Amino acid sequence: MDKTVKHSRKDILLIVVLCLLFLSLGAVAIDYEFYVYAFIPVMVLGVLLIMLKFYYSVFLVAFLTPLSIFFKMEDFSIVVPTEPILIIVMLLFIWECFFNRNYDKKAIYNPITLMIFINLAWILVASLFSWDIIVSIKFLISRLWFVIPCYFMMVPIFKDVKTIRWFVALYGLALSVVIIICSIKFAYYNFAFEEMNQIPQPFYNDHTAYGAAIGLFFPISLFYLFGSKEICPNKKYRWLFAFISICLLVGLVLSYARATWLSVLAALGVLVLVLLKIKMKTLLTIGAFVLIIFALFSTTIIQTLETNSQDSSGNLSEHITSMSNISTDASNIERINRWSCALRMFKDRPITGWGPGTYQFIYGSYQLYYQRTPISTNEGTLGNAHSEYIGPLCEQGFLGCLIVIVMFATTVYIGIKTFRTAKDRNLGRLSLIITLCLITYYTHGFMNNFLDTDKLSVPVWAMIAMVSSLYIYSEKNSENGETIKENNFIKSNNTKII
Repeated sequence: MDKTVKHSRKDILLIVVLCLLFLSLGAVAIDYEFYVYAFIPVMVLGVLLIMLKFYYSVFLVAFLTPLSIFFKMEDFSIVVPTEPILIIVMLLFIWECFFNRNYDKKAIYNPITLMIFINLAWILVASLFSWDIIVSIKFLISRLWFVIPCYFMMVPIFKDVKTIRWFVALYGLALSVVIIICSIKFAYYNFAFEEMNQIPQPFYNDHTAYGAAIGLFFPISLFYLFGSKEICPNKKYRWLFAFISICLLVGLVLSYARATWLSVLAALGVLVLVLLKIKMKTLLTIGAFVLIIFALFSTTIIQTLETNSQDSSGNLSEHITSMSNISTDASNIERINRWSCALRMFKDRPITGWGPGTYQFIYGSYQLYYQRTPISTNEGTLGNAHSEYIGPLCEQGFLGCLIVIVMFATTVYIGIKTFRTAKDRNLGRLSLIITLCLITYYTHGFMNNFLDTDKLSVPVWAMIAMVSSLYIYSEKNSENGETIKENNFIKSNNTKII
């Protein structure tokens, strides 16, 4: 007993000394205005939590992502707390795979993973020929700390489909909290449309990213709410998804994100086509026909669009009408300006592009005076190319753009294929609804790009992992089937991986 007391006193003394040391160093840090020092205890606690509960780390990220805040100090910027956690998880995961080599090979040898590898490889190639190799390598590294934890680590974990529901519930719950805060703020400003871009801050940079996240989770939230007992057997979960769905619906309307509204309609259209069992060849033929018609009558179509002078507005009907206004709506015209700059940049470097992440530093010199708008800038401070397809076109060349398109198309193809071939129909339906969620983002990607931010990168790569996992394990898996303990990627105690 005496030994125990003495030992506890030593521990207490050590803790007191460490606290005094921390406070002393904190006083020095404040004197030198080094305020980031305050995050050190949180970072240490986070590292310990991740090391001891490694399995739960990405689910922690799922909950924290909607609540994360962009932190900038001079030339250093990071999103806290999600990006530090993702970096630590990435390093631990690589360490685990390198030394234990127990990663399921099925998660590697499938079409989606293959396309992701090709995408990352081409980003590396484009970075080596970049206009600014440092910027491009930073872009690649930041892409890795999203893809490795949220895709490669999650594919085996999503083998237990309960974890898919956990991920959606955690992200959806946190997003609902953000929606409530934003809606209250919006009401405080009497729902003034002019304040819309400021409302989602500091959680989201603007209403477009905010709307994209809402659109991404809206279909699957409804799926869990109205799904069968096999899909959502717990009443508490069903009440939770009822709450999340209502919040998402409110957020969807009040976000005034026109691209999000279109993307949700696009997902609904794909759902109708899939349920009608229209063959892929027929869909491709229809798509090619539409493109040919647009090419033949592009001049007439553009002239018709230019006659629309309805600007963005707080009135919903007027706001919807403004979607096709390319003559006076500043948001639409600026987007065309960015796209035009990207296409001119592509013409100068069509093979490997200017380098990943470099668009914002170069496009200013490619602007034409008559395409500039009141919100145009030469410093690249207001975003990038505003397209998940045109951005890679100018930064990574034609092949980079093609790889992105094929990668996205592969996830859609695999998701629909799993829906049609899965022995368990519930797994098939889950695969389809996740694919529809991704389609909302892929459609939104024509007008904006957010895969360089945690807000959309985390859920999009996670949902791609869900599609991949359901495709790989759908013949074995079921809601009451394999548990996480049977997954050879997770240690037998279900909490610790290192």
